[in-house]
Amino acid sequence: MLRMSGANSKKAAAQKARLEREAAERAASDRKKRLLMLGGAGGVVVLVIAIVLLAGSFKDKTNGSKKVDGVAGLAETQALTKGLQQNGTLLGNPDAPVTIHEFADVKCPACQQFEVNSQKENVDKLVRTGKANLRVHLVNIIDPNVGTDDGAKGRVAVNNLAASNQFFTMLSMNYFNQGDESTTWITENKYKDIAKVAGIDPSKVNFRETPGSRELAAEADKKFQGLGAQGTPAFFVQARGTSAYTAVDSSVGAIEAGVEKAAKNAKPAATR
Repeated sequence: MLRMSGANSKKAAAQKARLEREAAERAASDRKKRLLMLGGAGGVVVLVIAIVLLAGSFKDKTNGSKKVDGVAGLAETQALTKGLQQNGTLLGNPDAPVTIHEFADVKCPACQQFEVNSQKENVDKLVRTGKANLRVHLVNIIDPNVGTDDGAKGRVAVNNLAASNQFFTMLSMNYFNQGDESTTWITENKYKDIAKVAGIDPSKVNFRETPGSRELAAEADKKFQGLGAQGTPAFFVQARGTSAYTAVDSSVGAIEAGVEKAAKNAKPAATR
């Protein structure tokens, strides 16, 4: 019996070892399958992300603006400026109780998005109603950061059109046809094409510095630094007849609230 008991014990031990080995093999197989499934899912996720990013790079940033001779923004620019005074870099009634100061860069993507998505509402609510006027100061902060020089040339060209009161027309069209900030896309031919579609005499597109463009650039840079602006677009409101500039966020609601508050401090137009 003792010998039988020993044989049975060895047999039971061998069977147990085999069952444990088979269980371990099944567990290993299951882990491998799970890893393969996770790897496949990760691949799908990566693929989906890549597709989303790729689709975003082809997104129309002009909200479907119709092109005329390859140039976008004509209808939108006409709607923005129609019936409003352009006085150099000032849009709207010069005697409005508040001035909205916008600092912008012709190559700035955020400025482009504000122009396309919010500027019309901003102008309709505040400038067209006479609650404020809008003055744009062009600065050049993109070029030094990406190693290009066409932003500086674009600023000169747009500023040069202030003398003929076509500054806002060209600036709006610029944003609707803006290229990638890291590339050199502002050229004389491109600006002349834009000007032609916008109804601006292409011969007036001047990339050379003039006393007028220098003055506007110097004034913009001085104010930008003096007010401690950190980037573009940047907005400040100023009550008529005062020297106080109040920073406001770059949303129509914030600008509107700032204008309403500043209007309470506006001096009579005669003292302007």
